[in-house]
Amino acid sequence: MKVLFAFLLITILTAGAVNAQTSSAAVAVDVNKNSSLSINGSSNIVNFKLIQSSENFIQKNMIITASQNDKKLYLSENQLIVPIRSFTSSNKMALRDFYKLLKSDEYPTMDIHLYYIHLPDTTDSTAGIAVVDVTITDVTKKYNFPFKIEKNGTRYIFNIEKQINIRDFGLEPPVQMMGMLKVDEMININLKMICDIQPAESALLNLQYNPK
Repeated sequence: MKVLFAFLLITILTAGAVNAQTSSAAVAVDVNKNSSLSINGSSNIVNFKLIQSSENFIQKNMIITASQNDKKLYLSENQLIVPIRSFTSSNKMALRDFYKLLKSDEYPTMDIHLYYIHLPDTTDSTAGIAVVDVTITDVTKKYNFPFKIEKNGTRYIFNIEKQINIRDFGLEPPVQMMGMLKVDEMININLKMICDIQPAESALLNLQYNPK
């Protein structure tokens, strides 16, 4: 099932859906079509960017349940499945090498599993940390993914960025042109999400009184 990269739901706290008096709540999430996932890399000759729309790996409308235990937030939807061959790039050579590097014919997806979100000390914080497993070519590594939030009413913009080493997954950086072009082992993963998030009850009432 294609689901939301669940650590976005840190905003359950700032939206007031989970507080000191409640340990769980349901929220409605509407993902904007301009949301995207990108991977940025570099070589000794040129930089490159691979990108794909969130429509390829995130369901547009969802109801998600969140439970809080101490400073940790657990979510009912905690898997993200990203199709490797849905990435595109203006650098066709880099894209082809990326497909080859990640063995996309044998391993067609990049899988991410959320353990929990580590909550900030205050509900007005604009940052957080998600503890996740990332699986590439059947190799799994655990990371802390930092993210930042901008809020305007029920509209949230999330910027999640993390630099990782492809050697963590037993992968070797591509070398081309008889060794003259060497790709750096570090890549930067950036997820930009634009979402409308509100308590599930409010979303259902809005739908009832404002049917599409």
